[in-house]
Parts: sequence; structure tokens; C-alpha cells
Amino acid sequence: MKVIYVNEANLRDLQAQAEDVAMALGYFDGVHLGHQKVVKTAKEQALKHSISLAVLSFFPHPKSVLIPGFEVAYLEPLEQKVEKLEQLGVDLFYVVEFTKELAKVEAYEFMQQYVLGLGAKEIICGFDYTYGYKAKGNVETIYRHVPSQIGVTIVDELKWQGQKISSTLIRKYLMESRLQDIPSLLGDYYETKYCCKNGILPNYSMPNLGKYKILIGTDGAMSEAIAKVQSKKEILLQTDQPPMDSVLTIKWLEKIGS
Repeated sequence: MKVIYVNEANLRDLQAQAEDVAMALGYFDGVHLGHQKVVKTAKEQALKHSISLAVLSFFPHPKSVLIPGFEVAYLEPLEQKVEKLEQLGVDLFYVVEFTKELAKVEAYEFMQQYVLGLGAKEIICGFDYTYGYKAKGNVETIYRHVPSQIGVTIVDELKWQGQKISSTLIRKYLMESRLQDIPSLLGDYYETKYCCKNGILPNYSMPNLGKYKILIGTDGAMSEAIAKVQSKKEILLQTDQPPMDSVLTIKWLEKIGS
């Protein structure tokens, strides 16, 4: 998968060399089952029309740019999102730099410059996708903002136990320590990266304070252990301590104590 960082300075050059794609639109924090449904639907369109599969997202989160001092509770860093999208068969991942200037771009102009301009021949998004200035663009305006020959596929809401599968719901379950329910939303247990020297790596969310059963390891070799969450960044591991500079993968299984 090729990752392409897009900003106002290089947009025109990227437009000039853009290939035809089926483009999935969204932020995709966590790449949960709802996101996966959008990407898989886009993959079907890419195969049907013999074109590449692209995802268009942005970074950082708009609130971190537009609201001074706002701390975004990301589910995962961009690097982990890249890994997940590659596993889903994405060919191109366009990461648009979100700036105050981008926030002022009207919905029609955003669709022309950043979606059609980057080669979208098929557009795929979730039912609640919004875009452009003050999120005035939505799944209804897309049809007015693109030529009739461009295919548009709107993916229906995906629910679990009557609730929409969303990044917000996953963060809620983390705070409530409902870790055993998260695989029904993510497709797997929630995962973070942990440095023995510096703590949890940036741009992850953490379960609430308490003691947890976890899987921990490196290079895919996982073993059970216990972790006590002491703050948003610090945990105490009850396991054989690896070298201080090791970066470990932690899968959060269930809460077992306070």
C-alpha cells in the first residue's frame, strides 16, 4: 500500500498524476467493523471496475486544530491505521493534512479538489459521512456535487445490540472497562503499543484505572499477563520485564480488579 500525504502545496501535482480509483471516504479511527464494511464495499467496486482501491482520510483530528487546547482521544496512531488498511487490501491511502484553511473549504470545492481531483471514479462512504465547511456536505449533497457518471455507494449503518458501531462507542466501553464487548465492535480486542521506558505510545486511548488481564508480546508472540492502569499513560506490568527499550503490543482482555 502506498501512503500519500496531501496538503495545499502538493495537491495540484498529486491531481496531475492521480490514477482512477474507487475511493472510500472517512476518518476511520480504530478501523472498526463499520469502517471495515465501508472499505470492503469499496474493494468490491474497485474489483468490479478494474481500478485501484483508495482511502481518503485526514490528520490531525479537526477538533485538535479548531479548538485551542483540545486533547483528542485517538483510538490509535496513524501508523497502526496504515497497517489495518493495508491488511484490508487498500492500494492507496491519501492522508490530507487538516488545517484551519482546509476547514474553510466549501463542500462542493472539497469534493472537486480532494475526491474527484485525486481520481475517484467510484465514491464509497458511510451513511453519516460529512465533508466541507461546517460539515455542510453529506450523503445527499454528494449526488449534486459529482457528475452523473461517477458511481456513489452509501453504506448502511452497522449496529451491535441496537447501537451504532462507532469510535465513540469504543471509547465509551474503554472508559467503562467493558473490554470483553469491544471485539464485537473492532473485530478484535483493543490493542495498544507500550514502551517499558516511556509508557503508552502517543495517540492511544486507555481503559479506566484498574487491574486487567492482558495479552502481551512482540512480533506476534503473545502471552497472558496482568496490567494495572495507573494513569492515562502509565501502567504497571506483572510479567517478566523485557529490555527497557522494548516496544510491546498489549491486547486488553478484561478487568479483574481495582
